[in-house]
Formats: sequence, C-alpha cells, structure tokens
Amino acid sequence: MKLSHFLICATLFTGLGAMAQTAQTTDGTETAAPSIHHAGMMQKIHNMMTKRHAKHLEELKASLKLKPEQESQWTTFATSMKPPSTAQNRMAFADMDKLTTPERIDKMTALKTQRDVEMQKRGEATKTFYASLSDEQKKTFDQHTAKFMHRMGEEHHGGVGHMMHKF
Repeated sequence: MKLSHFLICATLFTGLGAMAQTAQTTDGTETAAPSIHHAGMMQKIHNMMTKRHAKHLEELKASLKLKPEQESQWTTFATSMKPPSTAQNRMAFADMDKLTTPERIDKMTALKTQRDVEMQKRGEATKTFYASLSDEQKKTFDQHTAKFMHRMGEEHHGGVGHMMHKF
C-alpha cells in the first residue's frame, strides 16, 4: 500500500514540475516546456505497475491455497487493491495551471484527503480478508506482505526508501 501511495505522490510531483516549467520562444513569449514525462511515458509506467501488481496478487493467491468458500472474500480484497487509473490522475490535475497557488494547495490537500480515504478503505478490506484466513494462511499472508514492506525500507537496494531521501 505504501508503494502505491508513494508512486501517486511521485506522479503528482512530476505533474506539478511539468506544469511549472516554461520555455521562452524566439519572440520572447513563454510557452509550456515539453515534459520528459509525457502522457505516453506515464501510461507505460502505469501499465508496467499494473502488470506487476496483478502478478503479486496472483502469487499471493497461489501461496494462500484458498478454499472455495474464501473466493468471494478474495475477489473483494483484490478488487479493493486495484490502483487508480492514469485517467483519474490526469483528471485530478486538469486545469491546475489556471489556479492560484493557494487554490492549488487546497486542491492538493483535497486530493491527499481523497487518497487517504482510499487507503483507509484498502486497509479495512485487507483486515476483513485477513480475518477470513486460517492461521496457516495468515502466516503465509504475513510473510508475503512483509517481503514488500521490507523492500520499501531498504535504502541500499535502491528501493522506495532510497528514493525518498532524494526529495
């Protein structure tokens, strides 16, 4: 969960940075500078992350060896873990450059509140699913999810923890 939260924040910062850039033309007028993080690149990154997310969920499901009566809980859990689409991210930043700085701050605060609510829903869905697992499955779930949390905190492996220190 924290990785997706970080990636959303990184995307938001990238979007703001791209919007803040300007370039001067030969006639002295300013135009928006081309961003190295254009929509096509962001879509490729989003697609890659979506595939990786699906793979991790598949691996988790396989390792849990779910019983048929647990399938509906799994579906609810997996659906709640779905990351937001890039279209949602773009819509959130539509016309951001037309806002004043205080308005942008307010919009960013509202977006953060929205992400926090979504994160809370994912947390509750995880707890509900976890409660439906047997003791052995809980152990497997804990081990599987701990691997990802451990990776996020490792600075020396270039993980998210490493990236956080660059901000």
